[in-house]
Amino acid sequence: MNKTVATHNGWWKRFNRFMKANTSLTVIISAVLLLELMTGIMFYAAQNFIQRTMERMVDVEMNAIYLCIRNKLANVEVTIDNMSWVVSEGLEEPSWMFDLSKRMLKNNASFWGSGVAFVPNYYSKRGKFFEPYAVRRGGDTIMTLQVGSLGVDPTKKEYYTVPVERGVSHWSEPYENHTDDKSIITTYSTPIRNEHNRIVGVVFADIATNWLEDVMNEEKVYESTQRFLVTGHYNMLAGKVNPAFKEVLQILKADNDKDGYFMMTSKDGVKHHVFYTPVGGKTDWVLINIVDDGEVFGRLRSMQMMMLLPLIIGLFFAWLIVWRSSNNLKNLKRVNAEKERIDSELQMASQIQQSMLPQGELDAEDAELAGFLKPAREVGGDIYDYFIRDGKLFFCIGDVSGKGAPSAILMAVIHALFRSASAYESNPARIMQTINETACRGNDTNMFVTMFIGVLDLPTGNLRYCDAGHDAPIIMENGEYKMIDVATHLPLGVFDDVQYGVQSLTLQPDSIIFLYTDGLTEAKNRARRQFGLKRVQDVLEDCTGQNPHEILETITKTVDGFVKNAEQSDDLTMLVIRYTPQQFESTLTETLTIKNDIRAIKQFSDFMKSATAKLDIDASLAKKLQLAVEEAVVNVIDYAYPMGTEGDITINMLSDGHSLHFQIIDEGVAFDPTSRQKADTTLSAEDRQIGGLGILLLRELMDSINYERTDGKNVLTLIKKLK
Repeated sequence: MNKTVATHNGWWKRFNRFMKANTSLTVIISAVLLLELMTGIMFYAAQNFIQRTMERMVDVEMNAIYLCIRNKLANVEVTIDNMSWVVSEGLEEPSWMFDLSKRMLKNNASFWGSGVAFVPNYYSKRGKFFEPYAVRRGGDTIMTLQVGSLGVDPTKKEYYTVPVERGVSHWSEPYENHTDDKSIITTYSTPIRNEHNRIVGVVFADIATNWLEDVMNEEKVYESTQRFLVTGHYNMLAGKVNPAFKEVLQILKADNDKDGYFMMTSKDGVKHHVFYTPVGGKTDWVLINIVDDGEVFGRLRSMQMMMLLPLIIGLFFAWLIVWRSSNNLKNLKRVNAEKERIDSELQMASQIQQSMLPQGELDAEDAELAGFLKPAREVGGDIYDYFIRDGKLFFCIGDVSGKGAPSAILMAVIHALFRSASAYESNPARIMQTINETACRGNDTNMFVTMFIGVLDLPTGNLRYCDAGHDAPIIMENGEYKMIDVATHLPLGVFDDVQYGVQSLTLQPDSIIFLYTDGLTEAKNRARRQFGLKRVQDVLEDCTGQNPHEILETITKTVDGFVKNAEQSDDLTMLVIRYTPQQFESTLTETLTIKNDIRAIKQFSDFMKSATAKLDIDASLAKKLQLAVEEAVVNVIDYAYPMGTEGDITINMLSDGHSLHFQIIDEGVAFDPTSRQKADTTLSAEDRQIGGLGILLLRELMDSINYERTDGKNVLTLIKKLK
């Protein structure tokens, strides 16, 4: 033991003597080693920088190609989808289909051919297969023909079978046309439905794929870039097949993922960076981009052999670094102070944004709601809101383009517009119209908002809604999950003359509506794979029987487990609504039917006195109730029916001992008194607008007012709590 210690001390003494005798050499060696370490770190950082730069540049290239392809395909899809409606309106005129096919081709230069194919024997006088078709011949010449009369069976064609069997629009796999040039074409088709919503055929357009080659060969940042466009079944649409592509295709088929990135070493030893992304829309096409690793990193690796000179120069600049470090330290402190100030302001902005969301539990027995918003940055551009007015649940969810402070500002504006527009309006389409018109004013930044607005009548379960380019919500009824059918509308802030339409459906008790932004389905893990709509549906299936808060908690945990420590790329917002209507069991029911004659008010007064007496209601309250209901009845007498027209007005009074319900029913013109802005009693009689005092009186005397147009009848429900 002592000998070992002595040996150790001897080496340490000799090392100290060497260091003291060769101080300069020691400094140089230390500096060289330090520079070597710095060089290695710089090389690693440069490699990462080049990698990120390559990914961004390739992403920009692929986005440009994607937009070019999507724009052209979208024109085809919109045209044919619109033609489906036009054909449905003209099914009684089969001869008109030839002219329609010709006009489609004439008005769309990108079409190679277009036509309409009907189910067998739909027009029995036209033969078993009736397929009017128009095709270009020799430049501008358009020829029309009846393909069915040529012995061609369209029911065996992909463009026919998929839309008819599945009821959806479809892009066919590429195939060779029958002309002399043997060009490759693909067909987009969409089903035709008759007045009974039954599919009776398809309308379609053929487009040549040769333009795709030109798009794929546009300017490339890297000369080695190889681009390919394939279908979901990996059939080639554009590009030239080579060994590297075949190897990539084998990997993609095995992985079965349509979006991502990976590195591959081909059989000839060449490394490739492979990027792939779906074209999207109504196609299953996949865009593939292959870049040689040698072109990306070749220059950097050559520089590794030329690092001696930078090492020498580095020694010279070492002292300069020390001198400037003191100045940089001062600048760093100043920058950090500014950063802390910005962080503090962003944190305050985040708190303000969160305070704009609905707070606390919803004060209603007929619905349960839970919302969740997680911005990708300190503040975000997503929005959700809900409130109850006049027995109706108003709710919305939206997604502002972009992220960060600009999106958050626009989100606040949209939130205020939603609250303002829905204060006296119950039609979601008109609410959307009002928000859009205001959002388009001065929109120099060209930002837009996707949004879904719903108005749920709590007593009846009737849901009216309007969608502005937002993801369709999911509805869960009786253990079944499906997407709500939404009409296609442009997002808010694009054009101020967009006409929005309203849709409706009736919710069953315990139905659940799940609304979300694309931050959920597009949440990515570190492998750049998206969470996807399929995973959302799978999670929801596991949430059967859970309340809205539990559903949000389950989905949030699942998404967090999927993305793990990957950076959040987009704002994530969810809203869950459960419809839980309460059963009203009446212990006393009184009904009166009168004519729309002001003289019938005496009969109504007797009815009210008798009904309130049976309930032993206090005289003061009974008088107020009679005054409020009489105001509503007189309003119906005066305005429900046209002048000189006689009509019935039914007044139902129901009570369960705890609350009193009055239903005023007429078959007159539609009129929603709750949409009338109540009179401003702070103004003088000269400045005050005519009307509004009646609804003010009703709101003051009644606990709840609800209007709904049902089966051609106006139903106004007034509720007064007795206990």
